[in-house]
Amino acid sequence: MQLAIPRLNAGKNPTNAQRPIPRPAAGLIPRHRAVVGGALIALAAGLAFTASNADHSAPSHTVVVARRVIAPGTQLSSADLELRTVAISDELFDKGFSDPKELEYAATLAPVGAGEFLQHSAVRVSGAPVSGVDFSFPIDREHAIDGELRSGDTVDVLATFGSGLDAQTALLARSVRLTKVTTTDASSVAGAGKLVVTASFATTDRVLDVAHAAQIAALTLVRTTGTNATESGRTLVMSPGAIPSGAEASGLPWGLP
Repeated sequence: MQLAIPRLNAGKNPTNAQRPIPRPAAGLIPRHRAVVGGALIALAAGLAFTASNADHSAPSHTVVVARRVIAPGTQLSSADLELRTVAISDELFDKGFSDPKELEYAATLAPVGAGEFLQHSAVRVSGAPVSGVDFSFPIDREHAIDGELRSGDTVDVLATFGSGLDAQTALLARSVRLTKVTTTDASSVAGAGKLVVTASFATTDRVLDVAHAAQIAALTLVRTTGTNATESGRTLVMSPGAIPSGAEASGLPWGLP
C-alpha cells in the first residue's frame, strides 16, 4: 500500500528561498538620479557661497552701467545710463566710469548689455554732441584702414579725382562720425573687399559732395578718432599736370590753400 506524501512546496506555500524579498516603500531610498541631483545642488550651493564671499571681500564702488541694451555707434544720453553700487576690484573700477557726465556725447564702439559695467574700451568719449544728416556710401577696404573702422570712430573724407599727372585729391569733410560699418557680401564679385559706412554729416552740402565723389572718384577715409587734428590746412592737392597756370609762383607747387 502506498501512502501519498503531500509536497510541502506545492500551492501557495513557498519555501524561504522562494519567498520574494520585500521592497521598501517608494521614496524611502532615493534613486540614482536623485542622488546625483542632490550632489549637484549641494555643489552649486557651495560655489554660490564661495562666490558670495569673494564678492563681499571686494571693495564697493559706484559705477556707471547701461540702463538698457545699447547698439554700437549709439550716442549716449542720461536715459541710457544709471549709477549702481557693486563689489569690484580697484583695478576693474579704474577701467570704467563713476559719473554719467563723463560719458556725455560719448558713442559706443561695441554692443553693451543691460546692466553692463561701461568700460573705456567700449566707448569713444567726445567733447561735443553729434547731430546731422546720415548718409551711407561704399568704400574699398584698402582705403578705409583695411576695414578696421568701427561705429563711433571719426574720419576725414578724401576724394581723388582723375588719375596720373591729372589727379587731384580734395578734403571733403573733417571729423565725421561713423554710426554704422558693415561688410558687403564677399561671395559676390561686386561686393568683394568693400565696406558700407554710414556717417553723420554736419550739412547737406557735405552729403552732396561725398555722394557725388562716391560715383566718380576714389574715396579714402582717414581715421581721426581721439586726435586733436587742426581744422586748418590744405584741402586740395594736385598733381603737376592739374596745377593751374601761375600756381607754382605761389610757393605751393603741390597744392592750394
